Amino acid sequence: MNNLVEDKKEAGFTLVEVLVSLLIFAVAILGLTRAGTQTVSTLNQLEEKTYASIVADNQLALARLESENPFAQSREGEEQSGGRTFEYRVERVETEVPEFFELVVSVSSPRTDQILIQRRAFVTGEAS
Repeated sequence: MNNLVEDKKEAGFTLVEVLVSLLIFAVAILGLTRAGTQTVSTLNQLEEKTYASIVADNQLALARLESENPFAQSREGEEQSGGRTFEYRVERVETEVPEFFELVVSVSSPRTDQILIQRRAFVTGEAS
């Protein structure tokens, strides 16, 4: 009978063991929550950069298609892509080779004024 009483005392968890396991569980949950939040943030940034690259590619294509003195001056504007508004700037950069220059398209977010993406293309044409 004495052995039965001793077995019952050793069968459960102590309060310290339960508290330590709860602490470990809480730290694990916090780590997983932080990882999930960072993943969502990174996905949003990638989505914004993807739409910004579409705007940049569109502006390069438009600049190449212009028929009357297409590269005479820089231009700026806004364009929407993916339900978001982006600001763009198209600049012509002279090179050492006559009638050969570089187009630089910078796309930024109006909220932060940070350049999200920049595209470059080399083109030939009549300089102004």
